[in-house]
Amino acid sequence: MKIFSVSCPHCQQPATNSVQALSNTIKCEHCSRPVLDGKPVEADSKNFECLIQSPKPVVVTFWGHNCAPCRTFKPIVEKVAAERQKSLRFVRLNVQQNQALATRYKVRGVPTVMVFKKGRVQAALPTALKKKEFGQWLDEVLER
Repeated sequence: MKIFSVSCPHCQQPATNSVQALSNTIKCEHCSRPVLDGKPVEADSKNFECLIQSPKPVVVTFWGHNCAPCRTFKPIVEKVAAERQKSLRFVRLNVQQNQALATRYKVRGVPTVMVFKKGRVQAALPTALKKKEFGQWLDEVLER
């Protein structure tokens, strides 16, 4: 059984999970709130591959610290994550801290959004969008 850890997006405490548990709503052992549903989770090279194996589609935002569009796009992604928590999971990956993953997935600029289904890239968006357009793009991707 493959085990991985993420920081709870609510209380920032470590939450340990198994890949097999990804089909369930995983609750934080510290604050009892959902760890992977409703709010983007920060990923890193240790947990990324496990997180994208979720049976629910996973929306990954590749971002950078000095990226103004990334800062503008962050609250949009957070709102959409809250609205679609029953059907999607959201992950953020800092490309400066995880350059090997950014290279592996051919991220050329930030923000870049990718949708994964069971570990496979389904679509990529190399830019930030307004909330309405982002929602429409997700709908189109999920209909495929």
